[in-house]
Amino acid sequence: MTPQLSYDVLVILDYYLPGRKAGGPITTIANLTELLGDELRFLILTRRKDIDGTVYSHLPAGRIVRTGRADVIYLNDEEFTPRDLAQYARLSGAGTLYLNSFFSPLSFIFLLLRRLGQLNMNVILAPRGEFSRAAYVLKGRKKRLYRQLVDRFGLLRGVRWQVSSSYEAQELEQVLGERDDVMLAPDPFVTGRDWTPQPHDRDLIYLSRISPKKNLHYALQCLEQVRSPVTLDIYGPIEDSSYWEQCQVLIRRLPSHVQVKYCGVLAYEDVRDTFGHYSAFFFPTGGENYGHVIPEALSAGTPVILSDCTPWRDLEDAGVGYVLPLEAPERFAAAVDELVGRSTEERQATAARCQSYAKAVEKQPHVRQQNMTLFTQPFKRGQA
Repeated sequence: MTPQLSYDVLVILDYYLPGRKAGGPITTIANLTELLGDELRFLILTRRKDIDGTVYSHLPAGRIVRTGRADVIYLNDEEFTPRDLAQYARLSGAGTLYLNSFFSPLSFIFLLLRRLGQLNMNVILAPRGEFSRAAYVLKGRKKRLYRQLVDRFGLLRGVRWQVSSSYEAQELEQVLGERDDVMLAPDPFVTGRDWTPQPHDRDLIYLSRISPKKNLHYALQCLEQVRSPVTLDIYGPIEDSSYWEQCQVLIRRLPSHVQVKYCGVLAYEDVRDTFGHYSAFFFPTGGENYGHVIPEALSAGTPVILSDCTPWRDLEDAGVGYVLPLEAPERFAAAVDELVGRSTEERQATAARCQSYAKAVEKQPHVRQQNMTLFTQPFKRGQA
């Protein structure tokens, strides 16, 4: 281990770059450190592997690695003991501990260490959409028992909660009740390099982890009602194999004018180029606290057919997609028919609106300000 360091924020993540298969929190932290890394010193503590078990053999274990505007320490599984984690946390010198899950055993370890007096750090906890209806019902009994355990031992006393939208704040309150110290700090979105739109010569794309929360099965059920000949290409890691088997049954039942193909997992650097080939991103998700994949699609000029279970509620007003209730599958089918039926000229005009929308999201000045406030505003003490 290294001598005493002097970081501002110690970020705790189960998985981080170079892997991307664990979803949105990785992108959120990468964008956050890019946004604030010139003002705050971030140290990220994470596993030396991806969520599928792939080990980052080219990265040294237990040593500081510079990644973007943050430093990262990658640990092997045997180093993920409470004793080792506490020692790394103390040696970081950070005054703030940033947890990016409520239900992760890793978060529980740090909350317990703090409650036992092993760590003297302020805590910010970002649940990252874990309290959305679609996410919370999965293994719901275990999650309720866990929540009761956390409350019983007072592990949340003095914790500052981060939500990325007012929508997520409502979800948090519905599960945990009203909390005294909840702060809104939207997830940053970074488009990176300038990009030229692709021809949008394919129909529909679904790009996300294949798990019940992401609602691929619902998308397939909606396609049963589509009238136009249409193709859907599915990209994403198969997180739940039994769920994927259910989806395959639905695929085989689709009418002959609807063709569905699984295309595997995309490298992150290929996401925007791939999005740019499609007429629409079909994503009737069960719930997102932010959903980085949504502005990524828009930045590629690809409109989105989205459920109303995310903070992205103004897509129709902006002319960049549809936001529809899950109770109305026929409306999703109608949106598919409308978007894939557009002319080349209409697709080009829509692509321009989508890209303008994404650029406006990236440049919102309040995102930087609110995220800085999240880490710099004095903490309240003793609140449960």
